[in-house]
Amino acid sequence: MGGMNLTKTLLLMSAVSIVFCTSCIENSYFHSPMQGNSQPYHAIPVASDSIKSASYVSGALSIGGMNNRWRDAVFAAQAGFHRGHVIDNFRLNYGASLALGSYDINSNSYYTYQNNGIPAYETGGTFFGVYGLYGGISAASRMGRRGEWRYIGIDGSLFNEFGDYYTFRKTLPDSAATEIDKKKYLGSIGLNTELIFKGRSKFKFGIKIAAGSYLRRLHYYDQYPGAYHHSYDDLIYFSNTYHFTSKKNTIYFQYNLATHAAHFQVGYNFRL
Repeated sequence: MGGMNLTKTLLLMSAVSIVFCTSCIENSYFHSPMQGNSQPYHAIPVASDSIKSASYVSGALSIGGMNNRWRDAVFAAQAGFHRGHVIDNFRLNYGASLALGSYDINSNSYYTYQNNGIPAYETGGTFFGVYGLYGGISAASRMGRRGEWRYIGIDGSLFNEFGDYYTFRKTLPDSAATEIDKKKYLGSIGLNTELIFKGRSKFKFGIKIAAGSYLRRLHYYDQYPGAYHHSYDDLIYFSNTYHFTSKKNTIYFQYNLATHAAHFQVGYNFRL
């Protein structure tokens, strides 16, 4: 009887410990800092413009949050160059860009019962850099004499990441977080639609909506050591852009939602 009582006591204590440990554990997701932030707006001439091809330089600043409940702050500055073309009923763009920024790792971003095994320097701001190529094509039709509807488009990109935040993710134990993306390459492909209105003064206003995938699936790591869950996250994004063009200058405002990420971006395109 005494042995049975001891066994019951140990089982009860184990159950209580599991409940309390579980309450201390929060899910953590360490993904690429460009996730949800890799679709800056690229200006392209419209059919009613006198020019049908143009080169652009661009810059953008973004602020956002990633990880569970967007608790890790992310800041980025981007610069790029692209070409835009009007070819009959199609619009084409392609170019390259560089982004530099800071990813602020929250001190609550690890499983509590494993904090002692993680160096203290692995919290706070970490530097990241990303460079890559992008391009897109869309089918368009005129709206009235000046405006146009780019009713369906495809965008794609491929970025290569470097810096302290990538090194941190690469060396972090799998058991330290729910998901860790350890790859330095991030590709995306998505669909978009865009409306552009052009006034008599040649001022343009447009709205672009896009959604797509980062072509990656990450599996959950079990909060209790041992194995991966059968659950997983498909990395997807949604983007909404409002842009304004006067002569050679385009200013845009964009918000982006992605898997465990949200960003707000303001940017500028200048036609050379």
